[in-house]
Amino acid sequence: MLFKGSVKLALTLGIASAVTLAAANTSNYTYLALGDSVAFGLNPTLLKDPPPPASTFVGYPEVIAYVENLYQSNKEVNAACPGETSGSFIASGVPDYGCNSMGPQGQPAYKTWAGLHTNYPGTQLSFAVSQLKANPHINLITLGIGSNDVLLLLRTCNNDPVCVGTQLPGLLQTYAGNLAYILQSIRGTGYKGTIVLVGYYSPSADLIPIAQQLNSTMLAVGANFRTIYADGFTAFQTVAIPYGGDVCKAGLLIHLDATTCDIHPSPLGRNVLAVTVMAATGFRF
Repeated sequence: MLFKGSVKLALTLGIASAVTLAAANTSNYTYLALGDSVAFGLNPTLLKDPPPPASTFVGYPEVIAYVENLYQSNKEVNAACPGETSGSFIASGVPDYGCNSMGPQGQPAYKTWAGLHTNYPGTQLSFAVSQLKANPHINLITLGIGSNDVLLLLRTCNNDPVCVGTQLPGLLQTYAGNLAYILQSIRGTGYKGTIVLVGYYSPSADLIPIAQQLNSTMLAVGANFRTIYADGFTAFQTVAIPYGGDVCKAGLLIHLDATTCDIHPSPLGRNVLAVTVMAATGFRF
């Protein structure tokens, strides 16, 4: 079974937590990771002022690069920005959840305050397009985007379920348009390599229906652009079966105390996402 094997591998990848990310200093890297705080590897419990260097944080792209022997040779570049939305990914000045604007806990914009694994001017999409045009060696892109669109909605609605239910269809429609624009822009560079869309897990039971709708939208849009879907939602839910489906109790999220969790993946959760991506692409290791 995939996920039994996934857990076994994830538990053996503790060494990946010690990996520090080298700066993007070559033009022939083969793996471009795009997305938000999940891809970045953010652990909010480690944030302070001044913030730690980006190398403190390890996301699933670094685990993939480590396992696939891409890391030591600088074949992976992680451009993800915590708080990025599908809109801010495309255009400057569009609301986000902390990449280019104040973060959810009042911290400064992450991109300028703490810095990213790979620092660049402009939007994440403009960086990706410029890299794809300049570097013909890229053959793998992972993209996880959309969760912060939902988090912005929850904040705007003050978590009121009626408000969220009313506004969610419009959000998903906008998200679908943004994702299509992102993927069209990537394919429009002439890139013919692999694009993996990384589906979102649900950090709590009440958000499962929203996560499912977001992922369904991602899957539907991605089908038009020859993408592969990595089902992070099912991976987390499967690992959490022995814990009644509670991903916090399963150790997949960062613990804030003995019984409560942050929404971000723990090292185990990060590794499960990495395994899910690799399995979706047919990599064998």
